[in-house]
Amino acid sequence: MEILVIIGAFGEEGIITTRFYTTDSNVLCFLASIGYLFFRKKNPKAVTLLRFLSTTCLLVTFTVVLTVLGPQKGYADQFLGGMRLFSHLLCPFLSLALFVFGEEKVSYRWSAYAVLITVVYAIPMITLNALGLLSGPYSFLKVREQSLSSTFFWIVVILGGNALLSLGAIKLQHLRIGSQS
Repeated sequence: MEILVIIGAFGEEGIITTRFYTTDSNVLCFLASIGYLFFRKKNPKAVTLLRFLSTTCLLVTFTVVLTVLGPQKGYADQFLGGMRLFSHLLCPFLSLALFVFGEEKVSYRWSAYAVLITVVYAIPMITLNALGLLSGPYSFLKVREQSLSSTFFWIVVILGGNALLSLGAIKLQHLRIGSQS
């Protein structure tokens, strides 16, 4: 499914689509799927990490749409419009299911990697917005149009939410594995 999202996104906007966390998350998920198909036996831990990171990123995407973009732009548009049915709704939950039911047990410490990958996205995006070289693409990244306290609020909320989502995914996986023991 990720390939449909990627083709659609790059077809519409070209490389500039990488400004969207959603696009980047789906690219990461596609790479995790390729890794799973071709490298799972050679390097299972790296493939599992990639699957975990992409799952968490997709869950962040879903949560941001549910709590921020849906109220701003309409839920029907954000969850059902065009390829967003896949990128904002189906891919996050399919990826979560594949991680929970298809991967080996991972450590709760891996949640730090999930937060780090979002920080890697956020630093250049916030910097480009602060310099006036980019606007958005999300309202909470428009640092020139909001107070410093609002910017810090969004950083804490999104990174904290990211940590909680990653811990939740790991907990679901542990519950599934524990129920099989």
